[in-house]
This record gives sequence, C-alpha cells and structure tokens, in this order.
Amino acid sequence: MPNPFMPGNGIQPRYLAGREEYIKSFVRSLQSFEEGLPRNTVLSGLRGTGKTVLLRHFKVIAESKRWLTVEREFNERFSDENAFAEAVVTDIISKVTEVSWAKRVKESGKKIIDIIKPEELSAYGITYKPFYKGQRQLLEDYLKEMLVKNWNPLKKSGHKGIVFLYDEFHTVRDRKDQKSFPLASLLGAVSYAQRNGCNFYLSLGGLPIIKSNLKEAKTYTERMFEFREIGNLTPEEANMAMIKTLQGSGTEFDNELIDKIVTETRGYPYFIQFYGYFTIEHVDKRKINLRDFTGIRKRLIKELDVSFFEDRFNLASAREKEILMAMAKVADSDIETKEIKRISGIKHGILMELLKRLIDKGLVYRSGRGRYGFTLPLFRDFLLRL
Repeated sequence: MPNPFMPGNGIQPRYLAGREEYIKSFVRSLQSFEEGLPRNTVLSGLRGTGKTVLLRHFKVIAESKRWLTVEREFNERFSDENAFAEAVVTDIISKVTEVSWAKRVKESGKKIIDIIKPEELSAYGITYKPFYKGQRQLLEDYLKEMLVKNWNPLKKSGHKGIVFLYDEFHTVRDRKDQKSFPLASLLGAVSYAQRNGCNFYLSLGGLPIIKSNLKEAKTYTERMFEFREIGNLTPEEANMAMIKTLQGSGTEFDNELIDKIVTETRGYPYFIQFYGYFTIEHVDKRKINLRDFTGIRKRLIKELDVSFFEDRFNLASAREKEILMAMAKVADSDIETKEIKRISGIKHGILMELLKRLIDKGLVYRSGRGRYGFTLPLFRDFLLRL
C-alpha cells in the first residue's frame, strides 16, 4: 500500500487533526454573510502549520454551500498596483464567465481575461476595463467598480457569492515610498461592496506579519476580519493525527515511537507528515518500533535539513546569517532586539535594516514591539546544529 503520510505544500492529509474549531468558524462566517453580516477570515501562522490545507478545505465547504471560489498564491510582485489589479479582476471575471449560461458569454469572458487591451468592454452583463497606475482613477475606486458592476450576473446565477481564497497574502504590502496601495485599495473596495449587498468574501492566509500589514492598511481591519492563529497541534491532537493516518495503511508504529515523533516535531503538522513518511520509506517493516526509528534518525534529520531548512537559510546574506545565529542562541520567538544586538555586536541602525531584509525574505517576523521570531518551526534547532 502507498505511504499514508504526505509531506508537501498544501497537500491534504488523510486525517485533518485539531482544526475542527477553525472549520466551524468558517461555516458560521458563511452563514453570517447570508444573513447580511459580512465577516472575513485571516489565517496566520508559521510555515508548515497547515494554512494552505485549511484554505483548500474551506474551498470544498464553500462550494458545497453554493458559493463560488477562486484560489491564488501571492508573492512580492503583487505589491505593484498594476499586477494586483490584474490578478483580482481576472479572478472576478473568471467567475462571472463560469456562471454565464450562453456560449457567447463564455467566449466573451475568455476574451476579456486572455486578451488584455487598453479598452473598456461591457457585454452580456460582464464589465471589464484595464487598470493602469497613473490614470485618473484610483485603484480602490477601480476595484469598487469592478466588484459592484459584476455582482448582478453572479447574483442572478443563484450562487451566494465568491470566496477569495488568497494564500501567501503576507507578501502583499502597501508601499508609501512607491505610492502603491494594493492592500488599502482591496480592503476599501471589498468593504464598500459588502455594505452594498455584494457577497465577496475574503479568506486570507499568510505568515504572522499579515496581521500588521492589514492593520496598517486600514484602521477598521479588526472589525472586518476574524483573525485565526494557526499553530502546532496539542500532544493529544498530534498523537491522534499519527494513529488515524496509520489506520488501514498496513503499517503500525508502537506507542513509544508515536510519542517520540510527537515530541520531536512539537506537533507541527508538516513535520509529523515528514517524520512518518521518512520512517515508513526507510524501515522495511510493517510493525515499526522506537528502536527502528533510532537507527534511521540521523538520516532523517539530514534529509530534513537539506530539503526544508538549508535552501531557506541560504537566502540570507553573511551578515543576515549572523543575525539568525544570534537569535538562535536566545529562543524561537519573542526575541528582543536588545538581545540580538548584545550577542551579534551589530549597531542598532544596521541591525534594524538586516532584520527588515530577513522579514522581506520570509525568514523572520515581528512577534511584538521590538521582538522577533523565526517563521520556520524548528528552525532554531537547525541553526544550533550548524
């Protein structure tokens, strides 16, 4: 039988442990929308905690309740207003096209999406016009227009609305120095559309910095979203994840081994999947015990370092690596700037610039005022092994 563990980015596990409350909360928020009380969702957490898996689970739930969904993974280039506008409007038009009945409407919709021309087009209930930064219309007003004008064909289709499942959304930020405000524009436009009865639901996933990015963009963000922090599983949840995943697989782990894996992974979903997968692949037995695992553990750690940590670590410059090593000597998170400065000996101004670069590279996040943490679970352990 195939290996029941599935480490990978956003791959749905055989058993989704410890996420029942997040799922119930999402279902309640959909119902709230239908009752005229819009409430959007933000899933924030470190790498490997299962944010993408949850977003994909939300997709299945939403579609079962007659909501349309769009999925997109963002990156830094979408902080540019032109790229951001094109992405969001493409998502809107693709759904309007999808629910159109007449073949000619679908063809028209495809033309809108696939052939970007500097002209406006309004046909068969679909409204499109391109956005160019520097034109008279602000991005926020442009998005308002695209959302509101394209709501009617969606409403007439019998669907309840669109859920935008936007992952890695922490990479999108307003940049005052470049006069680029994609976040503020989206929040303002969606809030306006929602107040006017248009069911456009934002479900955003990203690293912890997503919260401060959103709050800096619009002061009313906390009233617009329900923020859910996705962390590691409790020992009981992690234990159940192991047991349920192994059921029916033809492979057994003894209790000592399960306890060992739960302890070493600290309940982080990705690492539970990785440890389980590697163990089954490298121990040619149906009943695997702690002694078997001990025999392959060094290889497992080496593989984990190579496949998960080293590439990310090498994104950092030599000076940035000094900062990471200094942080590792203190803790995983809530590391005070003064402690990093004391250990590294780097001057405050230079230190703050290096920390900013590490944040931009997705290796570090602000865990509080003057405090920082690693975005990767168990990254400190890796650094201390170097």
